[in-house]
Amino acid sequence: MRSLWKSPGFTIVSLLTLALGIGANTAIFSFVNGVLLRPLPYADADSIIRVMEKPPQGERNGISTLNFLDWRNQNTVFEHMAAVRGDDVTLTGTGEPVQLRMAMVSPPYFDIFGTHAVLGRTFTADEDQRGKDHVVVLSHAIWETQFGADPKLVGGTIRLDGEPYTVIGVLPEGTSFDRSFWQLWTPLVFKPENMTRNFHWFISFAKLKPGVALEAARRQMDGIGARIAHDFPDSNKAGAWWWNLFPRSSLAPI
Repeated sequence: MRSLWKSPGFTIVSLLTLALGIGANTAIFSFVNGVLLRPLPYADADSIIRVMEKPPQGERNGISTLNFLDWRNQNTVFEHMAAVRGDDVTLTGTGEPVQLRMAMVSPPYFDIFGTHAVLGRTFTADEDQRGKDHVVVLSHAIWETQFGADPKLVGGTIRLDGEPYTVIGVLPEGTSFDRSFWQLWTPLVFKPENMTRNFHWFISFAKLKPGVALEAARRQMDGIGARIAHDFPDSNKAGAWWWNLFPRSSLAPI
């Protein structure tokens, strides 16, 4: 202690070096423990994967609508597949306008994560069709903070970007959806102008069927990708705009 006291410059540098080293190691361990080691808070978490396209130069990119529909309709390895796209919306009619973060998802989205509404319900299979898509599911956190945890809100209407949406459900408290970037969810509708292989604009999550290994899914997706590349060479040349699977370590946060 006397030696350190007599050399304050050396002491300060040493303490800062130790602090930075301990802090960096703690941060890295926290990330590895939280994302890679600790089980994700979903049922059958190891069966949940993120599916994206692989551009000619790069590892991952958004998905085109027609490629996604071929993947979904031709595979036999996934129990569910859901497209996901995010946007900001403005809530009005409850006081001052408030900007919220909304995800547009295919109806099986919550089934992939094994999550059910604590009030009301989540989406039905046909609510990704025009005219049926103005329904919304709220996180428990936003239901409490923005709507005062009013149980009568379920079945009622809120206005998002000036459009009326029926609140059909509230998710359970304390789930990963309360910590999600998104605060509310509506069905994703594929419009006529989206029906192309050249516009890559959303991501996807999927859940493997029981007993199906990730490598088996890769082999089947290879076959589907090869057929798409053969049938649509202009937009899906071999080795370009392929598929890519990302297992459980890439799922946090949703």
